[in-house]
Amino acid sequence: MWGYKRLSDHKMVEEIRSGNQEVLVSLYRNSYTMVRNFILRNSGTEDEIDDVLQDSLIAVWQNVNKPDFMLKVKMSTYLMSIVKNLWFKRLKKKSRFTKVDETAHIRSAYSEDFNFAFDRTIIRKMVEEMDEACRKLLSYFYFDGLENKVIAEKLGYANTDTVKSKKYQCFSKLKKIVNDQFTKDDFFG
Repeated sequence: MWGYKRLSDHKMVEEIRSGNQEVLVSLYRNSYTMVRNFILRNSGTEDEIDDVLQDSLIAVWQNVNKPDFMLKVKMSTYLMSIVKNLWFKRLKKKSRFTKVDETAHIRSAYSEDFNFAFDRTIIRKMVEEMDEACRKLLSYFYFDGLENKVIAEKLGYANTDTVKSKKYQCFSKLKKIVNDQFTKDDFFG
């Protein structure tokens, strides 16, 4: 395994866009101590470090793969800005829920099962509204973890740039479906 510090930030962006997960693994390893120190200094625990770092790397991956993304700072600085944002959101959420929920013992397992089934039904319905190509592409990418090159071969696309373009189009379709069916209040109301 090679360390990301040997790559220029520009090269790291290229490697992430090409689907090279080793760059993210290396970025994780090389950033762990810095992230750990930040979280522990800011009311965090050892158990929370991995979650925040992993969520941050997912955000880096998603942002780098956006067509208009441009890295304007060092990659380590960019990653830490995401870590800090996620961590402060998590702290804010924690502080909102520190009061004891006196009705928690009343809730039944049935209601939790219902909510889970309801959530899956909504997601399934939205995905079913997408065309087969989008369903396959997103499934290959997110659930099977296939690289863009393999997805291009499986779906008969000319190259990885086509996969990236189609992925962006599929996300746009999914965003439209969500926006057509829901409002902000449905999620945060």
